[in-house]
Amino acid sequence: MGGEVRRWRRRIGRGYGRARTPPITVSVKIALVLLVPVMLFSAWQYTRREENENRLALVASEVALRAVDVSCPGFWTRLVEITPNAGWVDFDEHGRPSDTTGLSATTCRGLERVWRGDETSFSCLRHGGCEQETLRAVHGIVTLAHESWHLRGITSEARTQCYAVQTIEVVARRFGIASADARTIALRVAYDDARAPTGLYHSSECRPGGAYDLHPQTPDWPSG
Repeated sequence: MGGEVRRWRRRIGRGYGRARTPPITVSVKIALVLLVPVMLFSAWQYTRREENENRLALVASEVALRAVDVSCPGFWTRLVEITPNAGWVDFDEHGRPSDTTGLSATTCRGLERVWRGDETSFSCLRHGGCEQETLRAVHGIVTLAHESWHLRGITSEARTQCYAVQTIEVVARRFGIASADARTIALRVAYDDARAPTGLYHSSECRPGGAYDLHPQTPDWPSG
């Protein structure tokens, strides 16, 4: 009995003495090799998105007259995003706006192209023939101006849109667009808005001297 016990103990001892960390399998190595680039790409995307959001928030805060935030979807969210809205602001039961506007991936991408200088000219708005990227950039500027007025507390869509039309030139300049192009964008947006049928987003009062004219004392429309 004693000998058997000693032999059992020796076997256990030798087993522990030979214990080693299991080798990393080939599949684990491949997973690690693939994971590192994905993590680096995700970090780069996050940094780029945050930079864009901060840049847009500065402009939105100027229009809203208070510090507000802008939220853009991340890379992985953009892959599955399905929304008919270019932007949105939530209001509480008392009609108070939140501190953040959410923008769609298309809106955020168009605005990023603007402030990064990828859109160098908007002269095509005078005679037509603009590329889709340019039109998306203009739509992004209009959307940010619109949602910024919601963040300021305006709930009426028609009134908000009219105020946005009159703010387009300022917003465009804040993104580094040349004054002449900013004026071109404002005039084109105002022209298109005036031709739109009256409805939820368009009012007959959106005109020089109308109830929604932000600068009725000046004849300069739409910027005042």
